[in-house]
Amino acid sequence: MRIKNLLIILFLLPLLASSQEDVKKDLKLGERYYNNEQYQDAIYFYLKADSVKPLNPLDAANLAWSLLNSPDRELEAIPYFEKALNTRRTNHQLIHKNLGTLYHKVFQFDKAIEHFTTYLDNAGREDRFIIYCERMLETCNNAKKIVEARQEYEINPLPYPLSKYNTKNVFTTVDGRVIIFQTQDYTLYKSEIKQGRFQEPNKLFSHGRLEKANLVGISYDAQILYFNQKEKGDFDLYEANLVGLTIKKPKAFPGEINSKFNEYDLTISPDGTTMYFSSDRPGGYGKTDIYRINRISENDWGTAENIGPEINTPYLERAPFLQASGKYFYFASTGHENMGGFDIFKSTKTGISWSNPENVAFINTIYDDLSFSQTGNGNFVVFSRPKDFEPEEEHLWSVNLSQNIPLTIVKGTILAGSPLSPVAADIKVYDQETKERMKYIYNPNPHTGKYLMIFPPGKDYEMVVEADGFLPQLIQIVVPGQKYFYELFQEIRLYTIELAEEKIGEKVEVENVFYDIYQTNLSDSLIEKYKPQREKNYDHLLKMVEDIINTTDSIGIENINEMREAPKTSQNEQQESYDHLVNLIETAISNTDSVSLALLDKQTVENEETSNIYFYSSNQLPHEYLDKTVYNGDTLYTKPRLNTNKEKQVQAEDSKYDFNYRALKAEEKRVVMHKTIYFDVNEVQIKTKYLFDISQITDLLYNNASLGIEIHGYADERGTARYNEQLSRRRANEVFKKIQSNRIKSNRIIIEAHGEEDLNRNKGKLAKSRRVDIVIFEPIIQSEIEK
Repeated sequence: MRIKNLLIILFLLPLLASSQEDVKKDLKLGERYYNNEQYQDAIYFYLKADSVKPLNPLDAANLAWSLLNSPDRELEAIPYFEKALNTRRTNHQLIHKNLGTLYHKVFQFDKAIEHFTTYLDNAGREDRFIIYCERMLETCNNAKKIVEARQEYEINPLPYPLSKYNTKNVFTTVDGRVIIFQTQDYTLYKSEIKQGRFQEPNKLFSHGRLEKANLVGISYDAQILYFNQKEKGDFDLYEANLVGLTIKKPKAFPGEINSKFNEYDLTISPDGTTMYFSSDRPGGYGKTDIYRINRISENDWGTAENIGPEINTPYLERAPFLQASGKYFYFASTGHENMGGFDIFKSTKTGISWSNPENVAFINTIYDDLSFSQTGNGNFVVFSRPKDFEPEEEHLWSVNLSQNIPLTIVKGTILAGSPLSPVAADIKVYDQETKERMKYIYNPNPHTGKYLMIFPPGKDYEMVVEADGFLPQLIQIVVPGQKYFYELFQEIRLYTIELAEEKIGEKVEVENVFYDIYQTNLSDSLIEKYKPQREKNYDHLLKMVEDIINTTDSIGIENINEMREAPKTSQNEQQESYDHLVNLIETAISNTDSVSLALLDKQTVENEETSNIYFYSSNQLPHEYLDKTVYNGDTLYTKPRLNTNKEKQVQAEDSKYDFNYRALKAEEKRVVMHKTIYFDVNEVQIKTKYLFDISQITDLLYNNASLGIEIHGYADERGTARYNEQLSRRRANEVFKKIQSNRIKSNRIIIEAHGEEDLNRNKGKLAKSRRVDIVIFEPIIQSEIEK
């Protein structure tokens, strides 16, 4: 065997030596190309060498700089820059600056902040990148807040076929029924809403002078289009009439609108009297500012004036958009509280000036966001932007800005047993603050376990579930506020806990999907997979919810409850209304499309799942170990409240039970179960038939940190008292060892040796005195005793 291994080594040595030589050659070639600034070739040879043997920090630095100087490959430099920090022979300051920039581009803002902070801590007074790093540090801190705020709104890609275009800008008419957008190749399209959805876009026929013009706006009725185009080296602003699908000859704006410098974008008030436009002409507050100019006559404009430092900063301001009401002004800026590139900001009219701009969080990315258009009522916004991490292509998106919705729905399922199956149950829901019972709560279908709840979002509720074969459950649920409608989902799972064929407790699991399943990282890929069904339209479901509420109100909740419990007797008008209501509820519950089902099946990371184990008491009556809760008109006894809100939930940690169980009084223990083990005469060996039960007890104690155990040893009266005391102790200790005490904290185990037992207690039967009694108990904490 040794000879065989030696031969293998001798065979591999030349190959290893050859491989090492190849690595050295690749590294030399990589260094040569790097020094000659031939970065693509340098990348090839450095990566080739790295695939055989990890690069040292200095070579890693050369590869990182090469990647940084290669289009579309800069993000690959991150791990190599990190490695380059392991040698003093590299410029750590420049590496920290570039790592901060790169981490910002991949939304790892905390790491970016760390590197920018390190750079600034070590920078000298005259360092030329101090201003850049300070601004980026501010930008990263802004970005963290903005990304969180973005989740407040439902941002949807415009449905197929609009989603297939690589766009650069889009505008909507004041009524939201027409959009006009431009693709990256300067082609213009128009799409109209018919039968509730946008139709296949029609290509517009542009005038020859607009071949390379950028669409920068439309009139409120889309009869006039606005463009910028280079004229003698600078961008000027133009307008052109749209007739049908044909764009007529463009006309340059007269007067002070166009200058010898660049004019980029514009917006005109609904009455056509005021224009806001962006320009880099001298005299502004920054490199590019926004200006205002008033119309004097149909073909003449007045004097352009800078709109001031409330809007304009030392950075860049562009893409003004005046909302149809004239009250809100939107614009793009690289200043203010920005998260990177151009961000869209909103300012409100206050007298003759504008308010402090706010970052329009839902729209902005770390890239350049210059596209924004809004309907006259302010509810519907369309824009063009890239996806996070994919700046190469832009697509069309929309968002609904209407205020919090008055009602939301929860589609639920209740299951029980092992394996899980539907269970009959009664559900009541109460407003936690007012204690009022919620009206539109519909019990589970016993065949499917499906139920429906309708109530206002943004509130805390207490849900009482009485399922067949289980104690009443009290579940606290926190329903988030919703600025737009989306479905919420819930699943309740009930299990019994058995030991030695005895039911000793139960477990409840509650899983809440209380977020928009269409607004997650996973949703993008699954929506793409189900492209034909990708448009999620809730109008039909909302109409169904309205019908459910109206039908419930017409019948009356008391009559509904009576009909649930009574057998169907006649088809009178009220019975027909009830049947209609049941059908509406079943249809609403089943109205979950294939995309939603796929998302619910695949996506569990963001779900809130909470569970609770509760043990029965054999030494208390139900009213003694169940919680009493009084609502308006209802008194209920339930298990202790299960809080499903992670932020408010108090975790039951082992430390809660880090006290001496031996000091507990009898009234401070809830007895969960008894188990007796019998022994032969003078024996301490445990019979085989008891070993499985002891193993189950061990698992029960290990998995439930709140439980304690008492082990009581006994002997019969034959023999001396001292001998019997020792025998009873040995029997208790034998059980203690079998319970694998090393897995259970010692403070939870109580061992008592009682010696011989009076035969009168066991009716003269010696066999029943040769035993160990096992008592599993749960401490009743002080708050429960006081209750």
